[in-house]
Amino acid sequence: MHIPGASSTAIRAVTAGPLQPAQWLGAVDAALYFATTGPGSTVFAVLSHDAVRLPCGLVLATTTAELPLASLAPARALREHQGVVVGEGRIEWLGPDGAVTVVAARQWSPLRVRPGAPRPGALTELRALLAGREIGLEPHRLAELTKGATAAAVAGLLGCGPGLTPSGDDVLAGYLVGAGAFGLPVEELRRSVAARSGQATSALSAQLLRHAAQHEAVAELVELVAALTHSPAELTPVLTRLLQVGHTSGAALAWGVLLAGERAGRHHPVLSIPHGGHR
Repeated sequence: MHIPGASSTAIRAVTAGPLQPAQWLGAVDAALYFATTGPGSTVFAVLSHDAVRLPCGLVLATTTAELPLASLAPARALREHQGVVVGEGRIEWLGPDGAVTVVAARQWSPLRVRPGAPRPGALTELRALLAGREIGLEPHRLAELTKGATAAAVAGLLGCGPGLTPSGDDVLAGYLVGAGAFGLPVEELRRSVAARSGQATSALSAQLLRHAAQHEAVAELVELVAALTHSPAELTPVLTRLLQVGHTSGAALAWGVLLAGERAGRHHPVLSIPHGGHR
C-alpha cells in the first residue's frame, strides 16, 4: 500500500535524509508514532488529515473515518520486532496486510507564534475561563512556575500529570510558546527542559517540548496566542478549540501561556497585566 502525504519541514532531515531504522512508539486511529533509533533520536508521526497537526507530523489526505491508522500497524506484541525505515522521502513498515509505504509527496511548515503584548484584559479573561479547569496537577507545581522559569519549576512539572503528553509537560510547552510571543527571557527554562526531558518524560513529549522551545506549536495554541495579542477574535471560541486537544493537553497548554503572560507583565509593567494567582 502506497499512501501520499505532506511532511513537516521540521522533520525534513529525517524524512528526506538517508534511509535509517526507526522504532514504533504507538498507534491510534488518528496517529502513528515513531522514533529514529540512532544518536539524537527524532520522534515523528503519521497523522490523519483530521488529527491535531503536530509540528513533527507527516499528514495524510485521508481522515480517521476513511482510514483508521491503527489498522495499518502490526499487532502491539509484534512491533518491537517489525522493522520501520524512514528516509529518501518515505516511511515504510510491514503492516497486517503487507508492506505500507507513506510517501512524503509535499511539505508544510509548522506554525510559529508572532511576538506581541497581550491586549488589555485578555489575560484576566483567560484566567477566568480556565478557572476550575482540571489538568491533574497540584497547585504547588504551577506555583513554582509563577515564581520564575527555574530548574525547580521544571523538576516539579516535567513528566507529571495525566495524558499521552503529561499535563506538566504541556504547561511547560505552553509557557515556552507564550514566552516566545511575549518577549519573556526563558533561557534557563530551555536549558533545564533540554537537560531533563530525555530521562524524565516520554520521547513524544520531549520532541514537542523541543518544538515549543523554537516557538512552534499546534494551530489551536498559536490561534490562542494570536487572540491574546494581535487578533480581535473572541477568546471563548478560540479557547474552546484548544480545549478539544487531548484530554488535558489543551487546558494545560493554555495554563502555560497564561502563566507566561502574567510573568511577562511583572517584568514589563507597561503591559498592565495583573499578577493573578494560581489554582
